Amino acid sequence: MTLRTLALGLSLLAGPLAAEICPSDSKPVVSLGFGSRYAEDSKNRSDFDEEGDKAVTAALKPIDDFIADLARQTDILHDPKSKPEAVAKASACVMDSIRAWAKAGALSKLTTQGANLSAPSRVGGIAFAYAAVLDKAPGTPRDRVIEDWLRARARQTMAWFDAEAPPRASQNNLRAWAGLAVTRVGLTLNDPALIDWGAGSAELVACTADADGSLPNEMWRGRLALHYQLHAVAPLVVTAALLKERRPGLFTACNRAIPRIVGFTIAGLADPAPVVAITGKAQSVGGPGKRPRDHELAWVPAYLRLQPDPALAAQVRRIKKLGNSKLGGDQRLLWPARRSPAPSDG
Repeated sequence: MTLRTLALGLSLLAGPLAAEICPSDSKPVVSLGFGSRYAEDSKNRSDFDEEGDKAVTAALKPIDDFIADLARQTDILHDPKSKPEAVAKASACVMDSIRAWAKAGALSKLTTQGANLSAPSRVGGIAFAYAAVLDKAPGTPRDRVIEDWLRARARQTMAWFDAEAPPRASQNNLRAWAGLAVTRVGLTLNDPALIDWGAGSAELVACTADADGSLPNEMWRGRLALHYQLHAVAPLVVTAALLKERRPGLFTACNRAIPRIVGFTIAGLADPAPVVAITGKAQSVGGPGKRPRDHELAWVPAYLRLQPDPALAAQVRRIKKLGNSKLGGDQRLLWPARRSPAPSDG
């Protein structure tokens, strides 16, 4: 067993567009609880327990399927080539689907540590979908049921991470994903407390970076260090991009921590030797003959909006779709490349 099993629940994030799939009749997941993917004697949580891994993936699959289907619908909303009738159909699907989960109190009963760590990024994916409808389907009224549910899930996340999260989880990639989810909800609801917490979470995680851009709480993971370093990059970058106007200093906080983190990660994918030197372990992501999965680089369009990088842009040009449902779907649609100004005739 390898990271393939860990990725099973994420495999739909970059799947092909399937406009006909509307998850409005999917069963809301209200209560969520499961153990660990990792063996009990794995002190740095780098050795999988096969049965535990399967159980976690199975528990999360209905939620991951739901947000993947939502993302396919919101890709229609973001695509400038979509016809008005397709936009209307997709927006109705998204609203009906989310409302059903909100009315049921989805993800309100998180009974284990693993559930509390895993749920926020999924809530974030749902929040991105709701925001897409408000942005791309003008005239769609706000939904009080959905917004009350999103606010409750954001506050639930904040309370748990502030008071109950384990020390490392309170400052690692999981906190960054929680921060992104709360940020997206906060921006949609124009809630300063949520926005502050989301921005503060991103800065908290980013500022743990060492001078070389490595994240100690991810390097601790041994052979999975580069995998989890990469997993932290997405929420940090997208949170900074979402808050570019409201928190312009976030991207450059702590001596340009986020750009340093990105630089270390991208370099490590090309040659993991620096990560191996830190961890003493061969890495499971990157290196000669290996590539990260496409959805793991979905954050790149948002990063390029913050900091142009021709080499990084060229690296992802081969990827047909940079999709990740936890980030709202096809990221090239959400963060289109800036066009160069036309040359002057003067």
